[in-house]
Amino acid sequence: METLIVLIVVTVLLVILGVSAEMLIIGFLGLLCLMMAALFLFFAYCIIRMTRSKKCRGKLATVTKHPKHGFSVPVYEIDGEKYENVFPCEIVMKKQLYYEGRECRLLLDKKRSKVFDGNARISSILGIILSGVSFAMILDSMIDMLG
Repeated sequence: METLIVLIVVTVLLVILGVSAEMLIIGFLGLLCLMMAALFLFFAYCIIRMTRSKKCRGKLATVTKHPKHGFSVPVYEIDGEKYENVFPCEIVMKKQLYYEGRECRLLLDKKRSKVFDGNARISSILGIILSGVSFAMILDSMIDMLG
């Protein structure tokens, strides 16, 4: 929320200083482009971590609140050890996807003591595709506006 307020204040100041609307739009597109690039890199990192993870089977032990961030995180049990999922719980169909005792295939990242469940794998794959396409489209729009 604070970021949005700062963005609005900076925009108003730039308009007062006489910056053209076209330059403001190019600036906003540049910010969006940077955000999409950051998302692309994040999902690429997740996919790299998945390729280095060990395939295993486990079952959902519980869903807990992350103490630092406050969102719900599924915790899986593999060979008597508990591991948090890399991503938080899905909001839609949470009760159907995350019920205790549910067995599933997981990718165990021993180095970080985290697991990738099916939803995390799908999210990473779709995330890298969508953020890459979005990055390319925004960059193309910026080049068209500049050229």
